[in-house]
Amino acid sequence: MNNLLSFRRGKSRIIGWGFFLGVVMVAFMACASRQDQLFQQGRGIYDLYCATCHGAQGEGILYSLSVLNQSPLVLGDPKPLIAVILNGREGSGSMPGWKNKLNDPEVAAVTTYIRQAWSNRAGPVTPKMVAAVRTP
Repeated sequence: MNNLLSFRRGKSRIIGWGFFLGVVMVAFMACASRQDQLFQQGRGIYDLYCATCHGAQGEGILYSLSVLNQSPLVLGDPKPLIAVILNGREGSGSMPGWKNKLNDPEVAAVTTYIRQAWSNRAGPVTPKMVAAVRTP
């Protein structure tokens, strides 16, 4: 009888861990799916508004500051990159600001795409992060 109870407890633990791991996997897949959607939306925005100056591979076409692949600005803290996308940049070659054209989710999507495309491996950006930069 003691062995039977021990077996049932062990089986319950296995089932419990299996259920837990299943829930974790479902949550991970849902998160990965949302990130993939964000990345794909960002790619479309990039192709439409950014690739002309920054190149299809982020290689920069107009001047050295337009290089996005492996750029410290892109790979570092996302706030300065978000600010450049929203407000533009003046100097040798200028970039227009997109704050009146793109909403927070769109800026988050294109920023995420730039930070994760080509050779870049930086974290995603959320609309909440964009909103914090847009309205300090």
